[in-house]
Amino acid sequence: MADAADPCETARRGADKELASFSDGEADFQAGLWRVLAKQVSLYTLGESSSLPEYDAHRLLASACFVLGVDPDDPDPVLMRAIVAEGAEEAFEREVRLVEREAERTDDLWREVAFTTPLLESVALKDTLESLRGFRSRYAPRFFAHEIPADIDYPLAAPVPETVQGVRYVNTYLGRLLLENRFLQRFELERCKGVLRAVHPGYGELILNLFEPVATNAVGCALAGCDVRGLRVDDAGYERIAASLRGKSARQVRVALENAAARACDEAGLRPSDDEPVRGYVERLASGLTPQVRNALAHDALTGVFVR
Repeated sequence: MADAADPCETARRGADKELASFSDGEADFQAGLWRVLAKQVSLYTLGESSSLPEYDAHRLLASACFVLGVDPDDPDPVLMRAIVAEGAEEAFEREVRLVEREAERTDDLWREVAFTTPLLESVALKDTLESLRGFRSRYAPRFFAHEIPADIDYPLAAPVPETVQGVRYVNTYLGRLLLENRFLQRFELERCKGVLRAVHPGYGELILNLFEPVATNAVGCALAGCDVRGLRVDDAGYERIAASLRGKSARQVRVALENAAARACDEAGLRPSDDEPVRGYVERLASGLTPQVRNALAHDALTGVFVR
């Protein structure tokens, strides 16, 4: 069996770019990181080899940085000093246990999402949920914690930032998808389908978020004084929206949309005491509609925002 220096040096040679991200003033952290990496290489190869492909060396290093919470492209000196004070190997073992606990939540969260997903056509959603089934059994938090062994094609109304990695990305994604499902569950299935078909007759074959058009129309109904649960804005409703918002500033339009989102949630039976995360999600969507609504008002084209 090769000693610890051998696999560490192998990984070091395969990760020169990441190593260069750390300055000379971070040498103590750097040394601790290589000790972590040496142990990881030894465990990964079962102590039988000091030879490691460069690709795997990069993956192990990226995983170690993810577990420790350190961004090689923008390292936080305060965090690195804390890791050095605790000991990099001790900090890694503590943090990897936290990542493992996060992964233990994933399958339960997946089941909750699967059981609450409305029966709306979406190939992308179906394929994504199938790909995430049994995620925990494929996830390797000790060696490749930053990776996502699944294909996630279905878009969210509020995408998870690309900087979020591994199980944290998956759990955040599923958590947001659950919020979207809880909103959609408040409306009749056929009315949801009607809105989606108005967006595109073959919406189920598109990579299209199901929540966004329905929530947008619900906000539009509240803004127009129409029946929110009906999900359709009539001609008089479009006129009321235009009359109330035309000539208003961006801030005034945004506030009106956020207030309409709150009313839409009220009418859908989403109470502030129990459903605040869902309400907040809808209000953020409504706020993001501000540029579209202002542009539509300028061109007399509100039907491009709130579908008939």
